[in-house]
Amino acid sequence: MSHGGGEGDGGSERWLVSYADFITLLMVLFVVLYSMGQIDVEKYKQLAESLRAAFSLGGAVRIVDPTINQGGGKNPDGSPNPIIIPGIPRKPPESQEVAGQLTQLLSQYNMGREVSVQNNIEGVLISLSQQLLFTPGTAELQPTAYPVLDVIAQMLKPIDNNIRIVGHTDNSPPLDPRYTNNWELSIARAMVIANYLLNAGIDPKRITVAGRGEFQPIFPNDTPEHRALNSRADIIIIYRVESNIITPLLGSETGLSSSSGN
Repeated sequence: MSHGGGEGDGGSERWLVSYADFITLLMVLFVVLYSMGQIDVEKYKQLAESLRAAFSLGGAVRIVDPTINQGGGKNPDGSPNPIIIPGIPRKPPESQEVAGQLTQLLSQYNMGREVSVQNNIEGVLISLSQQLLFTPGTAELQPTAYPVLDVIAQMLKPIDNNIRIVGHTDNSPPLDPRYTNNWELSIARAMVIANYLLNAGIDPKRITVAGRGEFQPIFPNDTPEHRALNSRADIIIIYRVESNIITPLLGSETGLSSSSGN
């Protein structure tokens, strides 16, 4: 009887083994989460060194401003204090301005679905669908395009960011006989928008024009609605990047100095 009771007592404590394993795994989980939440500044500096070495073709490099704000979290007053890495903009104020103005305007025309305003790694992307801008298969602006382009032009005037305009089409052939393929049509669409912005007073030095034809769709060309959204024009407001972020040395440190007396 006592022997059987001993086995019962030992078996009743087996849960402690599972409980200990569970506590150990939980501790490891929190340690991993904590480590993932810490910013390794040294790794950022090593990455910057590698990039600068690549851009300087293997020569000696120098970090002009290696400082990185390590005080991420909150300021003493409780406001957010994000971690700042040189060369990467914090948050472009123009993106909120564009989105707010276009939202108000498009609500009057019931065309909110025809415009997309978003941020990406390159800048602020404003995507305008064919239904809003162009007569299908042509580069002719529709009346609904003018007030939207006017808002964009007014927003672009007080800032000095560079602007890239990219035309797109669906996979249908152009209807305008002046364009033999969709490459030509997409470039023509970008040029039409560029000329409109130029006439509105935008400095031509800021503008770059490109055409992607039918080769960068955002939806399959399987419905008329998808074709209309693929056939679009993108206006990208390029982020400004400080010129001293990457500074390859082409002087005496790389052996290319002109002080050799030759």
